[in-house]
Amino acid sequence: MRDALPHASFVGFTGTRSRRRTRTRDASTRAVFGDYISVYDIARAIEDGATVPIYYEGRPAKLELAEAERPRIDADFHEVTEARRSNATKA
Repeated sequence: MRDALPHASFVGFTGTRSRRRTRTRDASTRAVFGDYISVYDIARAIEDGATVPIYYEGRPAKLELAEAERPRIDADFHEVTEARRSNATKA
């Protein structure tokens, strides 16, 4: 789009921030669209009556894992996390 319209202005309407990480750069909403024109957040929506208050309640996940399965899970976890760590240091 930017190649086709090099002098155009781009405006984004999003409720979710744009966050895309590539090998060469970190593309956030501001990097893609520039500075914010206006921000309408949850606090303003509650004040305006457009939404009701949102309450978050953290709850721990109760998990049980058979002791015999642990070595297999640990090896898989280690493999995945090492691959991600290796990719992160290359970027």
